[in-house]
Amino acid sequence: MNRIRRIEARDREAVLALLTSTGAFQAHELAVAMELVDMALTKPNQEDYHPYVLEEDGVVVAYVCFGRNPMTRFTYYLYWLATHMDRMRKGHGRAMVHFAEQEIKRQGGRLLVIETSSKESYLGSRAFYARIGYDLVGQVPDFYDEGDDRVIYCKRIGQPSGCSGAS
Repeated sequence: MNRIRRIEARDREAVLALLTSTGAFQAHELAVAMELVDMALTKPNQEDYHPYVLEEDGVVVAYVCFGRNPMTRFTYYLYWLATHMDRMRKGHGRAMVHFAEQEIKRQGGRLLVIETSSKESYLGSRAFYARIGYDLVGQVPDFYDEGDDRVIYCKRIGQPSGCSGAS
């Protein structure tokens, strides 16, 4: 049985293992991801980051972390999304994004922005975001490194279309 729930201290190592299993993240990226996990665990009343896990038969198989951009009225960022390598292509990523969208809508959000890398290893992620209704709205050349652009997607939450015309 699958269940999405707020992250708990007992999930910390499982989230790290899950993120590591994807092979997509470098050591410094994993460190940032775990910083957000630790912040959420040590400051449970903070409102900046909302981390959740998906459990399948008691095992953490997917992770999502999102939060409102404090400089905006109703724009949220999807900071992290990952599914354990051996559980990919089973709908867990889609379920986590749908859950995040519903939570964002419940919190009054209207726009979800996702930023990712242009590296070849992120081709599957970019195709996934397009497949689930996110519009490609921008690209910043050499943002992460030479030849590694920031690729920006977004979707209007609770509306039939993506971000056509959004900037």
